[in-house]
This record gives sequence, structure tokens and C-alpha cells, in this order.
Amino acid sequence: KMLKKNAKKKVRWSSLFLLLLVNLVIIQELLAMELHAESALRTAKIEGAQHLAELKEQGVLNIKRPVTIHANVWDCKKEIPNGCKVVHFIRHGQGFHNLLGDLYRDFGVEVDSTGADDCGPYRRPEIVDPPLTAIGRDQAKVLQPVTAKLNIDLVVVSPLCRAVQTANLAMPHLRNRGEGASVVPWIAREDVAEASGKNLCDKRRDKADIQDDFPHLDLSDLVSEEDARWSADARETAKSVSDRGHAFLLWLRTRPESQITVVTHSAWLFTLLQTAVICDPPELANWFLTGELRSVILSYEDDKKRKLIHH
Repeated sequence: KMLKKNAKKKVRWSSLFLLLLVNLVIIQELLAMELHAESALRTAKIEGAQHLAELKEQGVLNIKRPVTIHANVWDCKKEIPNGCKVVHFIRHGQGFHNLLGDLYRDFGVEVDSTGADDCGPYRRPEIVDPPLTAIGRDQAKVLQPVTAKLNIDLVVVSPLCRAVQTANLAMPHLRNRGEGASVVPWIAREDVAEASGKNLCDKRRDKADIQDDFPHLDLSDLVSEEDARWSADARETAKSVSDRGHAFLLWLRTRPESQITVVTHSAWLFTLLQTAVICDPPELANWFLTGELRSVILSYEDDKKRKLIHH
């Protein structure tokens, strides 16, 4: 028993060490270029704590589903086993709403990112579907040397502007800037959009406007012209975000591609990895900084068969 415990500890620590190595180059680049101000780092801690409290309050941390999904640190030196998917999760770069939230806090104003505030920076009408700041664009560009070395064969993005801009800047080699088709499919999906409702920064623009700005995107998943999910009166529940995140990973399971980049949002990522996926090491589920990339390998366990496809 002691040998088994020690073996498990060694595996966990080796996975954690690999996770740190995978992200070390990116983090060093971001810090060297001063792409995260102290106020932004404080905001990440505050909002991570706010959303964890929300998940606990809504009771979604231990949801049982027919298919259990496992996420482990991806080792790029190993082949991808059958039935598994390598997913490169990217949180968008700094948007103008992020900057506004930092400024509010710098002046001593408390901000609740979960939508509990009746007013605040994320509720301002000026920031409906905000674009990236100059810092946010630089955060995305820093990822170019990393993504250029990956064998990405599918790009999935949230239809919100800041996510698509981040994908464009982080992976310019994967899209065709002219009239021809992109190197790989670029698909916008509603189920990877940010938690919806109340916060105007999380309301997408009309489908036609998105297509005009980003003609290379496949928007066939956007069934309505307007953002039908967004509500001014109610914030989407954590259970709803968790369910659509889990459903998205099941959709990825059916795709022929093996390496997928998903460019999305902080609350969506946090809810997904905390409630819909079993992460090893658990640090994989920590709150993402703007412009951060984490690469994981997903494996699927069908509870009916009680058999791991891979772990």
C-alpha cells in the first residue's frame, strides 16, 4: 500500500512539473514584456475566488454524468492514444472590459464578475462584445511561437470578438487572409462562449456583424441572428455553463481531428475544469490569466461500460 501511495505521489508530482514546464516559457514571455499589470494579477485572484464560491453555492462541484472526462497534462513527446484528444485551451487576451474592471478596483470599487452586481464595469453599454486592448493583442501574439510548433488541425472559438481576435493573432499561420479556405477549419460555437446574461461584455453581436469582421469563421452553429442566450435580467447558472461545456467536449470526441485549439473565456474554462472534467494534477483547473494557454490530453470513460478508453 505504501509503495502504491508513493507511486501515485510520484506520478502526480511529475504531472505537475510537466505542467509548469509547458507554461513556463509563455509565463516568462508575458512577464518579461510586462503584459500583466499588478492590478490584473489581483483581479485574477479575486475573480477566481468569486467564481469558486459561486460553484460551491450552486452545488455543481461533484456532478455525476454518464461519460466521465479526464484531463491530464499533455506530453508532446508521446503519441496520442486512440479515443483521446489533445486540446490547447486559450483564454482570450485582455479586453477593454478587463481593463475597466482593473481600473474600478484600482480606485477602490468592488467588482463582482459573477453578475451579482446591479451595476459595474461589466454592465456598461459601451462594452457590448468588447475587442482586445493593445496589451491583449500583444498577449495573443506572444503565443505565435508556441502555436507554430503544434500540429493543430481544428480551431474552435467563442463567437465573442475578443476570443476571435486572440485566435487570429495567436495562430495567423492557420488561416488564409485572402479569398481561399483556411489551412484548418475555424469554427465558432455558442457552447464555448462565456457565461451569459447581465454582463454586457458577454453579449455577442449579431451574426452578420461577426461574419463581416471575420469571414474565415464557420458560423453555422450560431442558429439565431441575435444572441438568444443573453438576458438582461438573469445570469446563466453554473450548471448550465457546466452542461454545455461537457456537451462540447463530447462533440469534440466525435470529431476526426486529434489536436484542437479552443479559444474561450475565464469563467467558462474555470467552470468546465472544476465541474465537468477530472483534472490531474488539480492545478490544471486553476483560474486562467488573460492570454494563457494550457495543453491537456482528454480521455473519456463511459460509465455503462466502466472501462477507460485511455488514462
